[in-house]
Amino acid sequence: MKISDLIADSPMTSLQLRVVIVSIILVVLDGYDVALAAFAAPFIAKDFGVSKTELGMVLSGALIGMLAGSIVVAPIADRIGRRLTGVFGAVVIAIGMFIGLFATAENGTVLLVISRIVTGVGVGALVAVVGVILSEYTSKRVYPLVMAIYAAAINIGGLLGALVVGPMLAEHGWKFGWWVGFILSTLAAVGAYILLPESLTWLAEGRRRDALEQLNKILAKMRKPVLAALPESSKSNTAMDKSVGLGAIFSGPLLWQTVLMIVAYFAYMVSFYFMTTWAPTTVAGINKQPLLAPQLVVAFSIGGIAGNIAFGLIASYVNLRILTPIFLILATAALSYFGLAGATMPAAWWTLLIASFFVCAGTAGFYGIIPVLYPTLVRSTGYGVVIGLGRFGGIVAPILGGVCFDAGMGMTMAFTLFALPMLIASIGLLMLHVGLKRSATREAATLAKSSHGTNVGRPQQA
Repeated sequence: MKISDLIADSPMTSLQLRVVIVSIILVVLDGYDVALAAFAAPFIAKDFGVSKTELGMVLSGALIGMLAGSIVVAPIADRIGRRLTGVFGAVVIAIGMFIGLFATAENGTVLLVISRIVTGVGVGALVAVVGVILSEYTSKRVYPLVMAIYAAAINIGGLLGALVVGPMLAEHGWKFGWWVGFILSTLAAVGAYILLPESLTWLAEGRRRDALEQLNKILAKMRKPVLAALPESSKSNTAMDKSVGLGAIFSGPLLWQTVLMIVAYFAYMVSFYFMTTWAPTTVAGINKQPLLAPQLVVAFSIGGIAGNIAFGLIASYVNLRILTPIFLILATAALSYFGLAGATMPAAWWTLLIASFFVCAGTAGFYGIIPVLYPTLVRSTGYGVVIGLGRFGGIVAPILGGVCFDAGMGMTMAFTLFALPMLIASIGLLMLHVGLKRSATREAATLAKSSHGTNVGRPQQA
């Protein structure tokens, strides 16, 4: 019996609902961080007097940090525990926000870039481990919807930031957004330490001396029967399950899945982060009204929340590996149309909302697909590496976008060009689906053949 079998088909308990709520609140930090750069960018550019290429470096700083957080820090969670790694991530976010408060126009954007990188390290670690914990505590019946709401938390953070903090930046300056981020991250770190339980499957693998005791405490809170010993699956795993670290996810049958998901997520991140960082800034710049940026972030956030929830409801009936490519193909068309419609308000507001509806649903799809591809002992590693390396696309998108705009590329051409990588992402997901179906068919055939051979050699009963 696997520990996940106790959760899969059972109703959600109060502890499981608490995990969902805490996880969503933590990911709101990710959304606020992404949106903060987008709606604060016009004020930063005005205060520091930088070009769009230099501004792109600031916008990419957090993504560089997310890469390090996902690849370097997240795998540590598979060794020391996912709960503590999540708390550590929230603390690092707070430190990064605090560093940004010392950046000034006289000193240039160096400290601001460092601030964004450190913050990104925390976000990368946080998202990688919290997503895994959430997937383990969620029953099968509501899993697609919960993961969609989890993905929508990114947009919720952006929406709250744009609605509440954005309008205040004109009066209080861009640093006000960093102060809010520092306070919220500090509170989140304390809340995660108190309220977030440890990963069930991590405990089931006996990674700490009191693993059985801690596991039984959690099971009792969920009104599940306690265990006399750790689940048998933790003692009789296959060689693949016992291997840990980067070598495990880049070898055997996991190799092609990992590489394919990195490429697909990289392509998706190029489009996603070009839209989130440059759509508000471009419209505000063309209209020469910095306060339009928070308004565009509101449109992006509302569309993203609606898209993620709609995606989650549909995903209860349609395979994620089929549904996600469909949304990404529609997202390609919608984002291209946003560029074609131009910067005139309110058309830009509505077309960005529609584009965000389809684009942001891709996040829910990837968040739901990736964790279940990996065995327990390498789940945080696999999830973190795919998300981290994939975010390279998010790092290059704002910088390349700035270069394109500085070179004179128009809004229509830029957004059409940067929408195309989502087609690559959709193809990658379809290839994954076909590959997994073929693997399942081969395994079933092998099992049937083995079973048939056993029955042939067994004497018939009268």
